[in-house]
Amino acid sequence: MPAISGPPPTAGERRPTGRALVAGAAGFLGREIVQAFSRQGWEVRGLIRDPSKADRVRSAGGVPVVGDVLDRATLQRHSEGCRVLIHLAANPTMDPDLPELEREVRVQGTVNLVAAARASGARRLVVGSGYWVYADQPGPITEVSAVDPQGESRINFDTERAGLEANAPSHLEVVVVRPGMVYGDGAWFRPVLEAVRARTYRVIDGGRNAWSFVSLPDTAVGFYTVALDGRPGEIYNIVDGNPRPWIDFVSYVAARVGAHRPESESFSEAVAKYGPTVATHLRANRAASVAKLTALGWRPEYPRFEEGIDALLAQMGLGAAAPRPPPTG
Repeated sequence: MPAISGPPPTAGERRPTGRALVAGAAGFLGREIVQAFSRQGWEVRGLIRDPSKADRVRSAGGVPVVGDVLDRATLQRHSEGCRVLIHLAANPTMDPDLPELEREVRVQGTVNLVAAARASGARRLVVGSGYWVYADQPGPITEVSAVDPQGESRINFDTERAGLEANAPSHLEVVVVRPGMVYGDGAWFRPVLEAVRARTYRVIDGGRNAWSFVSLPDTAVGFYTVALDGRPGEIYNIVDGNPRPWIDFVSYVAARVGAHRPESESFSEAVAKYGPTVATHLRANRAASVAKLTALGWRPEYPRFEEGIDALLAQMGLGAAAPRPPPTG
């Protein structure tokens, strides 16, 4: 079977297609990635644990298959004939009090996907991680910048290592993707939006720390790009390329839904509310570079979060309640 990787296509060149397996296909990002591949003519198998979520995969253009990344036998069966495997599966209970289950699904799930890929002849494994593994630093953060994984990010970092240790370009190509703050209708964005509208959301120490954002559809296309063109054994950030202070982001969201600009709280207040690990993450600076991904030909549809937020709120049925404020930063 030919390798997946290679240089970006020239204009008009037909991209390769085939069959892909997405583990965690019914999730926030998984469904979007299923759709990104299916739109390019791929047959996408969406691995789900709960059969009741099959319609989520079908609506994205995929074929739902019931299984578990912790069950090697079914995983190998569903991997047969696939060129690409993508690991997005996480703790199925979503219970923060069960970190060991999260670790097992993420890390052991990677080991099992490696075994399934080798047994089935799949050429490439894409491991989804997150840019929270990076240390608090002013930027620009590149894929070789210092890391300081804490909390759940430690699990993501160990997941990356489990994948990259198996990279062997002549047998199995492994690449890692670290998205930034992915905003879409779900995950962290909706709770933040609801808290902003309820005037209960607070930023830490004024929210001047810089973060890197990226829309959900742009993230999915980024995964597709890395799956086809990323170099084996490499890590790729997915961000929009325009890092901004967190206060700018939440203030813009507030203005668009007719809410007040969020107030500030101290770091000690945040620690009491969230715990030290989460509070430290929320105060950190993570202005990331996307140059490595754009070198593969990827370009975001929404290079500034203002454009992406407007599109997202329209999708959610929330019309703009205030004139669009001028960009800041």
